[in-house]
Amino acid sequence: MRFGDGDSALNILLYRHAGGIRGYVNSCPHFSLPLNAQPGRFLLLAGERLMCAWHCAVFRLDDGVCIEGPAEGMRLQQIAVNVVGEAVCWDAG
Repeated sequence: MRFGDGDSALNILLYRHAGGIRGYVNSCPHFSLPLNAQPGRFLLLAGERLMCAWHCAVFRLDDGVCIEGPAEGMRLQQIAVNVVGEAVCWDAG
């Protein structure tokens, strides 16, 4: 999902978790590349984990922490999101 326009646009990964939605900036902390290689297609693993398509870093989706690979110990940047009606809203801070 992309919020905003131009250089200030932010690509966000939304993930349904425990009856709510978690949002993360779609950027691997290892090398600042998007987590996905193709638009809208992510490498989801069993146990609610996500693998970066570029260097195989594996992140837990419940807290964004990298548990395996070159970004081990780093975490995805979480974005505060809320569902209002059928819209997903976020606080740009």
